Amino acid sequence: MKTKFFYHHFWESKEDFEKEINDFMATVQVVDVKHSEATEGHYERIGTLTSVMVLYK
Repeated sequence: MKTKFFYHHFWESKEDFEKEINDFMATVQVVDVKHSEATEGHYERIGTLTSVMVLYK
């Protein structure tokens, strides 16, 4: 099995992030998908970082 990680920063397009993941998943046999979200930045400018891990064959 293999893993592929995708990262989305708050300033990037969510639609592009979703398309990148969907396009990849359409080309492999997906075993599992995990995601997490964390805050990033500092007190004057804070945002989120979303990560997706695709486990595939």
